[in-house]
Amino acid sequence: MTTLNSFSTQVLIIGAGPTGLTLANLLGQANVDTLIIDRKPGTVTEPRAVSIDDESLRTMQAIGLDEAVLRDVVPGYGVHYFTRAGGRCFGKVEPTGKVYGFPKRNAFRQPLFENTLRTGLERFASVTARFNHELLEFTQDPHGVRALVRDADGQLIDVKADYLVACDGGRSPVRKQLGIEMVGSSFSSRWLVVDTDQDDDPFWQTRVYCDARRPVVEVPGPHRTRRFEFLVKLGETDEQVLSATNLQALLRPYKGDAPVSIVRKTVYTFHARVAERWQVDRVFLAGDAAHLTPPYAGQGMNSGIRDAHNLGWKLIGVLNGQLAASALLSYESERREHAWALIKLALNLGVVMAPATALRARLISTAFMLIGLVPPLRDYFLHMRFKPKPRFTKGLVLPEGKVGKLACGQMFPQPMLTDAQGHADLLDATIGAGFALIQYDDPARLRLDELQHGLWNHLEAKRILILPAHVQTQPSIPGYTVLHDREDALKALLGDAEKCVLLRPDRYVAAIFDMASQRQAAESLQSLFGIALPTASEAAPNIAPVYP
Repeated sequence: MTTLNSFSTQVLIIGAGPTGLTLANLLGQANVDTLIIDRKPGTVTEPRAVSIDDESLRTMQAIGLDEAVLRDVVPGYGVHYFTRAGGRCFGKVEPTGKVYGFPKRNAFRQPLFENTLRTGLERFASVTARFNHELLEFTQDPHGVRALVRDADGQLIDVKADYLVACDGGRSPVRKQLGIEMVGSSFSSRWLVVDTDQDDDPFWQTRVYCDARRPVVEVPGPHRTRRFEFLVKLGETDEQVLSATNLQALLRPYKGDAPVSIVRKTVYTFHARVAERWQVDRVFLAGDAAHLTPPYAGQGMNSGIRDAHNLGWKLIGVLNGQLAASALLSYESERREHAWALIKLALNLGVVMAPATALRARLISTAFMLIGLVPPLRDYFLHMRFKPKPRFTKGLVLPEGKVGKLACGQMFPQPMLTDAQGHADLLDATIGAGFALIQYDDPARLRLDELQHGLWNHLEAKRILILPAHVQTQPSIPGYTVLHDREDALKALLGDAEKCVLLRPDRYVAAIFDMASQRQAAESLQSLFGIALPTASEAAPNIAPVYP
C-alpha cells in the first residue's frame, strides 16, 4: 500500500546525468534548496560521453570541481584523420591554446565524471539527491510546480517546487508530457560503440579512419581505456554487429590478434534535433531533453553543461532577488542558436568522418592535403578555429558595446594573472561566483571613484582591476582586487581603451561601457534584468583610489 509524503524545494531537477548534476552543484553553491531525482539506482557505470571541452572544464572550475575532474582526464588531445586502417594520415587537428583556461579537447569517462559531480553535492546541505525515484506526473500554475514522485519502495511523494528542470534525456518524459516535439533535421545514423580497458596503445590522439567501406573512430581515454566506433551499414542487425565473431573481425585491423578487454558494446542511433520549445512557464528542458547532437564534434554532453550554467545562474538570480522572473525567458533565446550551430558542425564533420562513397573519401583526403600546404588554412583546422564560439546577440546582454576585439555577448577569456603577493592563478579563481566588473588599464588613468551606479551593488559585482604588463607597481585600492597581466594576455584583445566590462556569472560579457555611458548602460541592464532600484540606492559610497 502506498503512502503520500510531501517535500518542498525551490528547484526540482529530473535526471542526474552530467547536465542535472552540474546544475545541482551550481544551485547548491548558492544555497538554493534543490531536489534532484533519477530513476536509475545511481550514476552511470558504463562509458557514454568521452570528450569534455574547455568551456565545460571552466564550468567545473565554477563549481569547485575542476581539480577533481582533471584527475580522470587526458588533457589536450587532438584528431588525426586516416584514409583507412594502416593507411596514410591526411589531416590533423591539434589545438594547443587555452583561451578559457583549459585545453580545448580532453578525453574522459562519464562514469568517473558523474561520480565526481555526485560526490560534489555532498558539500551542500541545501541539495538532496534521490536515486530510484521516478517522476510520474506534474502540474504547474503561476505560483509553482507540483510533482508526483514514486520512490524505490513504491511510496508516493508530493513535491512542491518553484521551478522544474528536465534533464531526463533524449526520450524525456517531461518533454512528452508538455507535448513538445523535436524538430530540425532528418539525420539518423547507427554506430557500434565498443569500449575497452587495459589498453597498451600509447597514442593519445583520436584516430579517425575515413574509409567509405566502414568509417571507424578510435578515441583514447584515461586509465588505459579506449573507445572504437564503427558505422553500422544498412541491413546489418544489432545481433550481427554485436556478435563476438564480428567484434573480433572489426577490431583486428586496429588491435591485431592481441586479446582485447571489452567492457561495453552497444549500438547507438544518433540524431540531430532540437526541441521546438525549451521552456513552458516554470518548466525547462536542458541537455538531451532539449537537443540531440551527433557525436562527431564531441559536443553533446558539453552542450548540456552549457545549458546548466546558463540556466543555473539565472535561477539563482531570480530566487535571490537579483533578477526578475522574466530574465529566465532568455535561457532558450541564448542557448538555442549556439546548440544548433554545434549540431551543424557535427553534421559537417560527419561528412568528413563517414564519407558516403570511396570517391568522396578520396576527394576529402586530397582537399585536406592541399589545405596543409596553405599555412592560414592549415592553422584554421589544426587549432580548431572552425568550432563555433559562443556569442549571444540577444538575451541578457547589451546589443552594442565593444573594446578592442571584445564585444558584448562573448565569453571572456581566462588568462593566468598575478596578485599583489606574486601568486599566479586563473582569473575565475579570483572572481569567484557571481558578477564582476573588470577594468584593464594603468590605474593612473582610471576614474575608479566614478563607478557608483546602484546596480553594481545590487548585483554584488566584484571589482577587478587588471594591470597591463608595462605597469611596474601594483597599488592597493580599497574595494578592488588588483591583478597583474604580466604576460599581456589581454592586451591584444582589450587594447588601451578606458572601458569597463561587466561579466555575468557564466563569464559572458553583459556590457562594455566607459564612465560617460555608465548610467545608460546600467539602466539598459536594469531593463533586461527586469529590476527597478530606488533612486537613493544610486548614491553608492565613494571608493577613492589610494596609490602608494
